Amino acid sequence: MFKLLIRSIVFTLIVFSSAHANLGNLTNSDSNNSNIIKGKAALQEESWSTAINLFEKALAAQPDSADIHNFLGYAHRKSGDINKALEHYEMALDINPDHKSTLEYLGEAYISLGNLELANAQLDRLKSLCATSPCEELNELEQALLRAAK
Repeated sequence: MFKLLIRSIVFTLIVFSSAHANLGNLTNSDSNNSNIIKGKAALQEESWSTAINLFEKALAAQPDSADIHNFLGYAHRKSGDINKALEHYEMALDINPDHKSTLEYLGEAYISLGNLELANAQLDRLKSLCATSPCEELNELEQALLRAAK
């Protein structure tokens, strides 16, 4: 019972943390899809259901987009549907195993589940990818892990 309470508290803190979303830059194909542009705006406004609806439409047009799967994972995680978030993060990484934002958000999802070992595995992967040049995703996941350790 106590573990469940702690997990709930950690999840709530992560979901409602003041950290901003690292939504990345629009690619050429993204900038031509109004659903992606509107979906990213909905994420910034924390309108999770609107974002999910828009990204589902975008996914229909671009089913092999790691970015769209990542955005859907983020929106589902923030709305509280961690299982759906994990599905989309896995699909994003199947498409692009080096997708830094997905690795960061997957690590944050594992933190919310209390699985710091898997969160640290995502951190290690980001350290490898960001070895030659610093990346925001690495810093964000490191900070999330530090907050979770307190």
